[in-house]
Amino acid sequence: MKHIYQIICLYTYLFHFKKVFFISIVTSYILYMFIVRLLIVFLFFSNIFLQECPPSDTLAISPIQNNWDIPNLNDWNNLDIMTWNIKQFPLSDNTVEDVGEIISDILPDIILFQEINDLNQFNYLSSILPAYEFINSGDDLYGLGMAFRKDCIDLINYSTLFSANGYEFAWRYPLKANLIWNCGNSYLSFEIINVHFKCCNDGFQRRLDASQILVDYLDNQINSGLQNNIIVGGDFNDEITDSNNQNSLLSLVNSNNIYFVTTPLVNDDYYNSFPSYPSFLDHILVSNDLFDSNENSYVNTIRIDDYTGWNYFQNNISDHRPIFWSIQINEIPTGLIINEIMNNPSASNDSFGEWFEITNISNEVINLNGYTIKDNGIDEHIINSDLYISPNEFIVLGISSDTLLNAGINIDYQYDNFNLSNFGDELILLHPYGAIMDKVEYDYDGQFPNYEGSSMALESTDTDNNLGLNWVVSQIIMENGDFGSPGEENIQSCELNYDNNNDGEINILDVISIVNHVVGIDLLDNDCTVDFNMDGNINVIDIVYIVTYIIGE
Repeated sequence: MKHIYQIICLYTYLFHFKKVFFISIVTSYILYMFIVRLLIVFLFFSNIFLQECPPSDTLAISPIQNNWDIPNLNDWNNLDIMTWNIKQFPLSDNTVEDVGEIISDILPDIILFQEINDLNQFNYLSSILPAYEFINSGDDLYGLGMAFRKDCIDLINYSTLFSANGYEFAWRYPLKANLIWNCGNSYLSFEIINVHFKCCNDGFQRRLDASQILVDYLDNQINSGLQNNIIVGGDFNDEITDSNNQNSLLSLVNSNNIYFVTTPLVNDDYYNSFPSYPSFLDHILVSNDLFDSNENSYVNTIRIDDYTGWNYFQNNISDHRPIFWSIQINEIPTGLIINEIMNNPSASNDSFGEWFEITNISNEVINLNGYTIKDNGIDEHIINSDLYISPNEFIVLGISSDTLLNAGINIDYQYDNFNLSNFGDELILLHPYGAIMDKVEYDYDGQFPNYEGSSMALESTDTDNNLGLNWVVSQIIMENGDFGSPGEENIQSCELNYDNNNDGEINILDVISIVNHVVGIDLLDNDCTVDFNMDGNINVIDIVYIVTYIIGE
């Protein structure tokens, strides 16, 4: 004990004379780290959603003519989609400018075009609408095209579908695009498909077959979880209200995965999309998940001929009226943090004992039903039941909820088809709309504390959890012998306690109990209560602190 006493005396002497200077250094460092962490948190959450709503970089749209007073239907809080067969575009020398004015007046987010017969003129239309990005199917005869606003839509990729089914689709291969719509905290990742089915009575069987091909594709996308947010629009060249034996779109109408949002319009002649032969041929359908999860939507036929006059519309613009659908996209909640990862348990087999923890630092209850957990490979699981997480709550998701198999871990949700590799992996939490809510890419033998039998614990939810330096090896021992804190805070809640032997007095006996802990004679139950300099270690410096405290009393 003599050498320990000598060390205590030396540190006490130094600390007595340098106390004020030392404390000022520590205080400055703590304040500095606090500010840095606040900046990290601000930057992290401000970049989950990258823009204001309306976007600060909103692009001006100025038509080159202004002949009609067509109302603006744009709503920044909504995703606005318009489908329009622009008959054999361009129908006349005035068509491009006329269509440009109509789009500039209405300002939809996305336009689906059918019957593009001149790609040069379609490119000219693009040049007079610089706020929109244009794509097309590459066909110069009855081709398909899309335009979408650059300030709220990002194009991920696009292609044509069903290359082996040209006959069924009248060689007008559907044009598919994967897009992201984002305005403020509202976000949607989705797939949109533009179609133009074969017309007329002799095209009934081809429409029937095309409908089945399309519904098979949609069912596979939705049922497999590849894409839950799908929109299909275009000229279907038939009505959805025909009797079953005369309905070429029946397989689409009867699908349990999709809904025609144009349904409210189809029984009223006022809304006919093809007025020259009064009928409703142009439709928009969406996946049920997308429609059901957003309560407020609006659909209408835009009667352009009411503004331009019937004859001018028919001779210069089109024989179809555009169909417009607008849906309010709910805001994405923020505040979900992947807080602890047990990827390599020792008390049980990995196939039963892996788990991870999520916490909610927002002020709202969040339901994780429909969220996806995945990595950058093939592991993926969609949470398929209600799973609520309250503010400041910790929930545990694991590969097995059987406590006999997982070494006694209480699991809030059991997943499958997802594993946490011992040698580095990714843990990604996706919102049903496709937004990444949180992501941790941990390594092996690198910055992340990846060891067998101990969970990786995030030191603070104020830090970036995709940086390994912000994680520590859990020091909290569980009943099964592994280290972790599933369902609880990662760091033990500690109040510094100079009376660590709890006898009601602070004296030499408390010093001795810390010395015994340091040399391993008698370990304290909750050692963080005597980590007086809060460096994560109990050592001679903490002994100096308590001696100084006793001397100063």
